[in-house]
Amino acid sequence: MKKLIIICISVISLMIISCEGTKTAEEYFTAAEVERNAKNIKASLECLDNLINHYPEHLLSPQAQYLMGDIYMNDLRDFDNAISSYTKVVENFSGSSHASKALFMIGYFYANPTYGETDLEKASSYYNLFLEKFPDHELTPSVQFEIDNLGRDINEIPVLKHIAS
Repeated sequence: MKKLIIICISVISLMIISCEGTKTAEEYFTAAEVERNAKNIKASLECLDNLINHYPEHLLSPQAQYLMGDIYMNDLRDFDNAISSYTKVVENFSGSSHASKALFMIGYFYANPTYGETDLEKASSYYNLFLEKFPDHELTPSVQFEIDNLGRDINEIPVLKHIAS
């Protein structure tokens, strides 16, 4: 029993220190993915945060910030922090390819009751900002579809009616 406790403490210690100290941006990102896959979500977020703080200009920083939003959304179901993380992508990494996806996700959160209370005015605002900033983006048709159907029940949208049946 004593050996088991020592092993557990050793493993936990390794997880805690895995994102401490200064590593390269790539090492932080890889460690974040490893921790996420091991369901050590707090450690994964810490690695991503360290990457962004230590290497704010690195090409991996926008991806790390976007991944934080994804983790909050999918792993923790913490939609307020997901929106906050996606907003940081838009604000701090506006020139990155992740900014468009983050802007879409913010609109999507506000448009869909799955993620909390809908706010169709905010959803419309973010979707329209997306169209303004990224008129030729591959997500533009999806954004336009969302705008055209904001507030409508799935049964009211002919293209999606078969899904609800």
